[in-house]
Amino acid sequence: MVLPRFRRGAFALFALTFFVTMLLGDRSSVAGWFTLQPDELLAGRHWWTPATALFHYPEGLGLLGLVWTLTIQWVMGSRLEGFWGTTRYLVMVLVAGVVGYAGAVALAAVMPATAALDYAGPGPIDTACAVAFAWVFARERMRVGSAEISPLLIAGIAAPLSVTFAPLVALAAGTPIAQTWPAAVPGLLAAAVATLFVQPWRKRENSGKVGRTKPRGQTHLRVVRTPEDMLN
Repeated sequence: MVLPRFRRGAFALFALTFFVTMLLGDRSSVAGWFTLQPDELLAGRHWWTPATALFHYPEGLGLLGLVWTLTIQWVMGSRLEGFWGTTRYLVMVLVAGVVGYAGAVALAAVMPATAALDYAGPGPIDTACAVAFAWVFARERMRVGSAEISPLLIAGIAAPLSVTFAPLVALAAGTPIAQTWPAAVPGLLAAAVATLFVQPWRKRENSGKVGRTKPRGQTHLRVVRTPEDMLN
């Protein structure tokens, strides 16, 4: 598989996550600014954390999580950014990420038992990226070595892993399942936002940034045949 050029928007998402996780995440006085705690937000404090939590892997997930985010943003994010442009791509993944973590707060409001849980990591961003990648490039093929595979297969593996990444790590560490399943909620909501953004149910005649459009002022073009063309 030929890797796409690492686009600036996708690279910025990874670089910011790397910086916050590796350089600031181990400082207890700073880590709280990048971790979503629903009970704090419901009390009117730390209102910014649904956004900042997207760029901080919690302790124990740092290195593995950064490798995963690097892969998602380079292989899928860069393709989407090249297709949509930097602004549209960043708007999609960031809105999906914030909505995902806002959903965790809404869950805590109706299920107080989940209010004390902590949420962090770019999982919702990565999930939105993988889901949008699947919808946009569903009809194409990607070459891996001598074989060609569907982007749906790649995204079909990446998206569920992004949703369940944090819960699976928590389960492996011995955390009860009652405290791990809510961690999947932000990713599921982010996937829904990405689907609404792409709107795969709408029929599209063209794909890519440059479509086959008619030139301005030439909306009634036709082929004029000469007498020689009509001879048998």
